[in-house]
Amino acid sequence: MGALLTDMLERAQRNRRVVAVQTGGPMFLGYILSHNPELLLMRTLTRQGLPTGVQTISMHAVTQVHFDDRYVRLIEFKEHNPEVVYGLPAAPEDTAAAYLTIATLLQRAQETHQLIQLETQSETSFYGYVVRLTEDELLLEVYTQFGELDGRSVLDVDSVRNIIWSSEDTRTIELLLRQPGALDPPQG
Repeated sequence: MGALLTDMLERAQRNRRVVAVQTGGPMFLGYILSHNPELLLMRTLTRQGLPTGVQTISMHAVTQVHFDDRYVRLIEFKEHNPEVVYGLPAAPEDTAAAYLTIATLLQRAQETHQLIQLETQSETSFYGYVVRLTEDELLLEVYTQFGELDGRSVLDVDSVRNIIWSSEDTRTIELLLRQPGALDPPQG
């Protein structure tokens, strides 16, 4: 174990911050409880920021440690906002009383300014807001999983396979949009 790794682990432990630890096998996310040249002890989290247990990892198996990157900050953000991220999924109003189609749901998403996730026939997925909708096409304002604007895309309505109205990811993005800078690195 080198001095750089030791310093990073101590900083993460002291500041009670999440790290991602890569081994020859799986990647572990969590908080450093203790470490020495032989063993690392972590309180582990899922990618959703939910606690899973306490894990020991041989320091000889550790190949990389990531601290304070965007992905790790996203996990911390989810962990600190569970009431919104894991709240009851919202559904479009009047879903039981209406004959729903992809076009109808896209229209509702546009009218209500609902952030949705679209899965397409070509196996791509987009998070965004429907800006314009015609009979054949839609203009989507696209966002990344980190709540960053990622441009606009035009899609063929018939290429939309699924619409995910409310999920952990869409609720996280909406929360990030309401809290600009929430994933910025801490100062200091």
